[in-house]
Amino acid sequence: MQFFIDFYSQYGRFIVFIHVISAVIWIGGMIVIKFIVLPALETIHDTKLKLSRILQIMQRLLNFMIIFIVSLAITGIFMNLGHDFRHSLPSLYMLVHIKEAVWTLMAINFVYIYRKRNSAEREFVSGDDEGSAESIFTISNYLLPLNIFLGFVAVYFGIILRGL
Repeated sequence: MQFFIDFYSQYGRFIVFIHVISAVIWIGGMIVIKFIVLPALETIHDTKLKLSRILQIMQRLLNFMIIFIVSLAITGIFMNLGHDFRHSLPSLYMLVHIKEAVWTLMAINFVYIYRKRNSAEREFVSGDDEGSAESIFTISNYLLPLNIFLGFVAVYFGIILRGL
């Protein structure tokens, strides 16, 4: 435990920087896909081409996001142990656990999005364009907005924990 406190006292700014940048990229990437990329792709009238492009973009984004999700987890652990919240105010320690639960829900939802996207690709490859489009619709209209909302909640809790 003392290792984390000492390490965090030396490299805390760097750890917080990586943590915040990772959150910005994860949440920002989902916002860009939901509100910019997917609506722009709706202008493509060829269903096969549109589905192909959406699946390709989602695959690249989701694979890219894994790096930042892992980074969030690692830096979050260092921040939690480095601040030694366990020995701070009980309300702050509880908030740490609530924030961890929110990020865990986001990670579980991310895994579900990843699997749903792969399922959509299998449907697309097998010629089930309707099934593929339905899976993409679910991701776009339910799963991404859920993660965006949870991401904002987690960021807000992070601001409270930083004392701002």
